Amino acid sequence: MEYQFYQGNRGPVAELSMEQAAIGRWLSDEIGNDTDRISGLLHNIEQIQDGIFEALDINGKEFILSLNRDEVEIKANSIAENFDDDSQEQMTADGLNFYDSEDIAGCGLDDFKDLLIAWLEYCSG
Repeated sequence: MEYQFYQGNRGPVAELSMEQAAIGRWLSDEIGNDTDRISGLLHNIEQIQDGIFEALDINGKEFILSLNRDEVEIKANSIAENFDDDSQEQMTADGLNFYDSEDIAGCGLDDFKDLLIAWLEYCSG
């Protein structure tokens, strides 16, 4: 997973690849430089890795973060409200799709954990 952090007008900004743009938006807008929240998320990941939780969904202002033992998905609330699995399957069956890289993205749990650790270090420095 490639990423770049820099200081923007409203605070720290995480920039990721186009396919993972939603993760960057989530980090920048939902989490920001809240080191306590970042530490809490890292603790949640450890709980999942230790088998305490099988999966965890965390609702934010603009995004829903879904964690399980293998992967992470970040989905904009607007996507979650307007499109359920059945409507997405129907769109795919009809040959339709929508540009959603800024609204939904995923990655492996270990990569996400490494990203959060790097973000914590960046925001703490």
